[in-house]
Amino acid sequence: MRAVAKHEAGILEYERKGGMGIRHDFFGKRGVVDTNPQAFLIERPYPNPVINPHFHDIDQFQVVVGGTGRIGKRPVKPIAFHYADAFTPYGPIIGEEDGIPFFTLRNCSSGGHWSMPGNKQFMPGRAGRNVAQLFDTDISRLQDGEIKQEALIEPFEDGLQVLAYYLGPNAETDAIPSNGGGQYHLVGSGFLLDGDKELPEHSLMRVERGETAAHYKAGPDGASVLCMQYPGPSNRPGSDPSNMERDGYSERQRPGN
Repeated sequence: MRAVAKHEAGILEYERKGGMGIRHDFFGKRGVVDTNPQAFLIERPYPNPVINPHFHDIDQFQVVVGGTGRIGKRPVKPIAFHYADAFTPYGPIIGEEDGIPFFTLRNCSSGGHWSMPGNKQFMPGRAGRNVAQLFDTDISRLQDGEIKQEALIEPFEDGLQVLAYYLGPNAETDAIPSNGGGQYHLVGSGFLLDGDKELPEHSLMRVERGETAAHYKAGPDGASVLCMQYPGPSNRPGSDPSNMERDGYSERQRPGN
């Protein structure tokens, strides 16, 4: 397991049409396309930011950790997460007056970004899963050492699933085995301990497929954690980073999205 606290992530400021954006790179680097994991936090702290409908060439989670708005027709607020299969259009992502910060989490570093409408011809088949759900981070009623678990996306046959873990003060537990396509674990509230290192709110952990399960150890205030597991690699386009043919995408990719 690799763990990165928000203050350890790389920071890049860049100008957008509505104002200045901020990108925090937790895993991977902007503009680098390879088979390593990619995870970053985008902050758009200006009113009414908009990202038009589009799709990517890989499976992807996004997690809204602040502000209010909507993804497509679904209202979102902290903390809401969204999963889309590769080549599945979603959006637009629209923030309200307070902007909208969100994580983008990928099994590999991809720059493939196709706006919709207008690029349906690049979809290899019908659109896949497009799921959104809320993650309640309240841990105020948990007792010392208490542990609760809630399924937010029930397991699919290919391994896709999402769980919420709630740990009372000083509680410890293992997450589910990483038997899908790899996992990300996001601290929603409180903090975890990784040895002597504190992992506060919005820290991110990565567990590869087949790696030892993540171990959670809560601090004295407890913690909530969102566990997101990808589908296992298969013949479905975009599900297996090791089989992705990137040469054909190079002219259509927009690195860093």
